[in-house]
Amino acid sequence: MAQETFSYAEAKERLDVLVDEVRKKDISLEKSLDLLEEGVRLANQCTELIDQADWDALLPENGEVQDESSDTEDDADDLENLEEVTLEDIEQDIRDSE
Repeated sequence: MAQETFSYAEAKERLDVLVDEVRKKDISLEKSLDLLEEGVRLANQCTELIDQADWDALLPENGEVQDESSDTEDDADDLENLEEVTLEDIEQDIRDSE
């Protein structure tokens, strides 16, 4: 099959057809391998479409990435305030609760 570009829905529908074809008992090994190759290509295309949709959803309409440094600084402060917990502390808590 020639390299075609599908929408996500079209690619998923074609993958469903490929699965049905591969499950047939009378399919040759060569045909199975051809279908596998096409299926891998379609699955990769679906992954790329999903990744692009994720990026599109994260970016504002103007395409500029917003500065989130203040959130990062807050997260760093939270990490600094965490108490260090050791495996011994956890084991002791378990013994205490028994």
